[in-house]
Amino acid sequence: MKRLLLILAMLPLFAASCEKQPQPVPDDNDGTEKLADITYQLNVYSFADSDGDGWGDIKGITQHLDYLDALGASALWLSPIQTSSSYHGYNVLDYYSINPKLGTEADFKELIDKAAEKNIDIYMDYVLNHSGRGEWFNNAISSESSPYRSYYVLSNNWSADVYAGRVDNFVGSSNPYMGDWHSASGGDLGYKGRLHFRLDWNAKTVTVTETTDPAQAANPAAGMWLWIGSAGLVGLYETSSGIYEITIDVDTDWGFLVRSSSTEWGSYKWGGDGSSITFGKPFAINNSASADITFGGQQVWYFAAFDSSMPDLNYGPYANASESAAFKDLAASADKWINMGVNGLRLDAVIWIYQNHANANANFLKQWYDRCNATYKARGGKGDMYMVGEAWEETGKIKEYYKGLPSLFNFSYWWTLKDRIGRGKGNDFAATVLWFRDQYKPYRNDFIDAIKLSNHDEDRAGSDLNRDKNKMKLAGAVLLTSPGKPFIYQGEELGYWGTKSGGDEYIRTPIKWTIDGTVPAIGLNGKVDYNMVTGSISVEYQNAHEESVLNAYKKFARARNTHPALSSGSMAEVSCSVNPVALWTMTGGGETLLVAHNFSGSAATVSLAGYKLNSQVVANGDISVSGESLTLGAYSSVVLKQ
Repeated sequence: MKRLLLILAMLPLFAASCEKQPQPVPDDNDGTEKLADITYQLNVYSFADSDGDGWGDIKGITQHLDYLDALGASALWLSPIQTSSSYHGYNVLDYYSINPKLGTEADFKELIDKAAEKNIDIYMDYVLNHSGRGEWFNNAISSESSPYRSYYVLSNNWSADVYAGRVDNFVGSSNPYMGDWHSASGGDLGYKGRLHFRLDWNAKTVTVTETTDPAQAANPAAGMWLWIGSAGLVGLYETSSGIYEITIDVDTDWGFLVRSSSTEWGSYKWGGDGSSITFGKPFAINNSASADITFGGQQVWYFAAFDSSMPDLNYGPYANASESAAFKDLAASADKWINMGVNGLRLDAVIWIYQNHANANANFLKQWYDRCNATYKARGGKGDMYMVGEAWEETGKIKEYYKGLPSLFNFSYWWTLKDRIGRGKGNDFAATVLWFRDQYKPYRNDFIDAIKLSNHDEDRAGSDLNRDKNKMKLAGAVLLTSPGKPFIYQGEELGYWGTKSGGDEYIRTPIKWTIDGTVPAIGLNGKVDYNMVTGSISVEYQNAHEESVLNAYKKFARARNTHPALSSGSMAEVSCSVNPVALWTMTGGGETLLVAHNFSGSAATVSLAGYKLNSQVVANGDISVSGESLTLGAYSSVVLKQ
């Protein structure tokens, strides 16, 4: 009986020898060197509010540098901080000044200096595709002799200019890939008074004359119509074959159109070529350009790829864009901030500067980078300046942009990762990442692959992952163990969710710093999901709970900052027949690490003969080892030293 009891007592020891947790290994350094080059993306208007006015501000960032330092950040990408007419800042009114809602130049300089003390660089968001409708724009449209006239894509007859290939931004294309032309002239293009309209449908002309003849009611049985001012749809009377006429009182501030359908637009809309009518003279109409037919003087049109509040900037022919007045002015504004201590720029919407023409955009971007890098070096900057472009395309389409910039966001990285986690398939992930990297090498050997999950323009990673905290921790662990330069978006490290369906504000949610504290919501027009921003998602709460999303990010960030193999090593795929498991090695700095992730919601076991499985660098979830087999619990991750 005593022998049986002894055997029973020893059974746990036998089990432990067959299945055990890998043992942590001591760090090679304490992580203070920040080897990982992690960048934290923050929205200044919603990150932290220093003065309680409901707007996030620059001082708020300075006050929370310890948080960002503990997260392992070596750089901060700030949303646009220059003077702007919008909360998000992407329609810049003055590239040389700080938005007073966010702080002062002194505040910004203090942030740069205080961040540098913690080995954190500051990156500014720079908008080169377009500006806001500020002093430059208003001056440009005021007169053809304006010194800012060439800064924008302006035309008195845009359809003729486009089809003649005179719009440099379109690089010879007859149509833009995205965007529209907008009138810049205002109310002087309209008319108030009584007019007679005569439409010659045979000749496709319309003749408008001022008159004192009695006004007519619209024809309810019309076959041709005007669309005009406050009157809307006005039916014409056919007075002879193909001739349609009416006399009406007009009150419009923009002009009119001819319509050949009372219900449809499209090819049934007939307008002009961008010029104004002369009373009493026939005016040719068409249904291709079909611009508004106006009554005022020469009309000025401007092009905007995004929104009428964001007129596109014009740099002339791309081959010598740096010689344009707009380029020189924008570069001078960048000089100011670089000389103040800014060490990097994030460039917005770079594929639209020359309307999705990759070679033209890359050529422009090289000129911009070389100009800014020269300023950075003259200031005494260390190495080369960091600059990353937002070319929102699949990997195969952005690769050519590496001819112009050292770094580009890899949108395909996140699209692939969320797809694979959604399908529970990990065993082709490493091969896919390596394929991405192979695409860039022919264009730039020293490319910097800017990897990310979601950002301020995309539905939150947390929503894409069904608000599952285990999936969110897995996604963060994969990001921080992949090759490249990782970007963490504000709130991602806390497990935030949100979609654009109710407005972009819901994916730009403020940080909840304390369990009981408020968040800066005024800058977001009050659009905050308070069902998410509760005490349990706050920084205070998550810091105190070891299993939080925040602490998972901090663990893997520290490992990446500590181990050169993770931070800057080379990736090699480890073949794996177990569908949910992603396996690869990272080698660099005299060490090799084995990285393993389980992309599924069930435990998975892989056989790894020839690998060391007992020296754990960092882990999340349930990890166990039995002989040459490694078992990863649902959505678990581990890094093992070889």
